[in-house]
Amino acid sequence: MVKNKFGFTIIELLISISIILIFSGISLPYYNKYSQEIKLQNEVKKLISVIELAKKKAISSDLYQSCDNFSGYKIIINADNYSFRFGCAGVYQNVQTYNFPTNISVISGTGNFTFKPLGIGTNIAIGAIRLKNSSLNQCLEISITTNGILETGNIDSCL
Repeated sequence: MVKNKFGFTIIELLISISIILIFSGISLPYYNKYSQEIKLQNEVKKLISVIELAKKKAISSDLYQSCDNFSGYKIIINADNYSFRFGCAGVYQNVQTYNFPTNISVISGTGNFTFKPLGIGTNIAIGAIRLKNSSLNQCLEISITTNGILETGNIDSCL
């Protein structure tokens, strides 16, 4: 009887499969954590881009619709959403509302701020917006200066 020396035994296959399963089991929680961190960072980037859009449109007096007495653009931030509004004669109409995903919310910095047309100034009372990913219990903060400059911090645990 001639033995085939080019195959694998069942023991070798079981050991290989076991090693693959162990590494997969170890790496899966890290992947889930990483994907939740990316989700939080993407929501912060999206919020920053909407704030920057409001600031640029207000400075350039880019009108959403025709208006004789342009008041600026307002961002209203709630715990589970934020909205972008156009102001005409002191009345602000909703342009777009953005909802946060179910596990991401604002834990501090809710309220509103207005970017007025060039030369009139801004109305920013919020110093920082803190978003929380409840799946990880981690937060990311956006700092806003009174003249509208935005900076993001690092992801850290929520206290």
